[in-house]
Amino acid sequence: MTNDSSQTETILSLEPTDCIQITTTNCTLTGVVYQCDHREPELTCRGPEPGEHILYVVTACNDRYRLQYRYYDEIEHTETTLDRYGRTPNGRYSWLRTGVRIQDIATPTGGEQE
Repeated sequence: MTNDSSQTETILSLEPTDCIQITTTNCTLTGVVYQCDHREPELTCRGPEPGEHILYVVTACNDRYRLQYRYYDEIEHTETTLDRYGRTPNGRYSWLRTGVRIQDIATPTGGEQE
């Protein structure tokens, strides 16, 4: 993603039912946030533990995506992953890694964050 601090602010401001547009290296996902889990960073004897913000997104074609955003106070340690809920080879449903890199996240009120 570009400009991690503005991306962090955008992700932390999203609420359930907010519209979201995620541009990946392969496609652009447009959907609605339907669940947010947020945990603040903690300081421990081992050093900073990452905070975490997980957005569960439903797209118009009813695919389910999970954007997991782990962050430290130090932005260069921030990690982003995108998973898709789908069928595994054995016929069960599970979260599958998509193998894409998030480029931009946009909201209808703030526009594209770069």
